[in-house]
Amino acid sequence: MNYVAIIAGAISVMVLGFVWFHPKVLGQGWMKGAGLTEEDMKSTDPISMIGALLMAGVIAYAMSRYASHTEEGMSQFVHGMYHGFMTAIMYVAPVLVSKGLFEKKSISWILSGAAYWVLAITLVGGIVYALTPIAEAAG
Repeated sequence: MNYVAIIAGAISVMVLGFVWFHPKVLGQGWMKGAGLTEEDMKSTDPISMIGALLMAGVIAYAMSRYASHTEEGMSQFVHGMYHGFMTAIMYVAPVLVSKGLFEKKSISWILSGAAYWVLAITLVGGIVYALTPIAEAAG
């Protein structure tokens, strides 16, 4: 198990989230859809951030379990992104969209959250696969 790859993957989820949900990127629409203000976001407690980082770590760990799977002629980063994308698009996005529809959220709120997770998990796959040496992963 490559802990560096798992930690890097988890951190990438957080960094992407800071950028994606920043008020000058997609944050204003997301906050509006969630019924939050910038003031609410400034008062985020450390427990939320630690919990989010731990959950990102779970995602990176799960992705690392398959990092020994290789595809001839394809870089490990691209191969990992493929597996991350397929996981996100077939499992994560449908759950988030369905949940958002039942919660009567706006389409923009639903799609911004689902798109974030598709991109985040795709990125995690690429990072984890790229940082896991084939010989180590196969061992």
